[in-house]
Amino acid sequence: MKTFVSLLLLAVLMLTSCNSNPEKQSKKTELRERITNYEDSLAKLQKDPQKAAKITSLAQIELINRLTAYSRAYPKDTFSADCLFKTHMIYEHLRAPREARAYADTLLERFPNYKNRSLLLESMASSYDINMPRDTSKVRYYFNLLLQEPHITKQKKKDIKARLERLDLTFEQYILKGDAGFLVGQGN
Repeated sequence: MKTFVSLLLLAVLMLTSCNSNPEKQSKKTELRERITNYEDSLAKLQKDPQKAAKITSLAQIELINRLTAYSRAYPKDTFSADCLFKTHMIYEHLRAPREARAYADTLLERFPNYKNRSLLLESMASSYDINMPRDTSKVRYYFNLLLQEPHITKQKKKDIKARLERLDLTFEQYILKGDAGFLVGQGN
């Protein structure tokens, strides 16, 4: 009986001494689940055009709050990189380019080899090209970084170089002039 009580006591001590790490892991898991559950809810709403029209910017801000909570709590975690990317894209969608750019720059700084780096660079170049006030030096900077990416197609490189040659034109003027070839930012 003494052996059983001793083993039980030892087991309880081991569980309580290891309890701090699972709590931290539990919070991380909980934050991540809150994000994915909310994203799933929004995705279901977006499948129905009538319901999708009712998704307000407040719903998007709630998702941003969840994404930024995770990225602040776990800044080096790879899921944090996805949170920053999504925050950038949502802010661009909400027509808040300054906020979008800030999160994209944070992502590039923290995760220089991010899996969607090319898309992020293209988004940044387009943001500086389309949104007012335009900043052609930033357009050039991000497109030049994009040109250095190893998996960019020849056609994409050609289109980017053509755009860089005509930064004197706004994006709209460039398209209307007909020099655009394949549109940068359209998944080419």
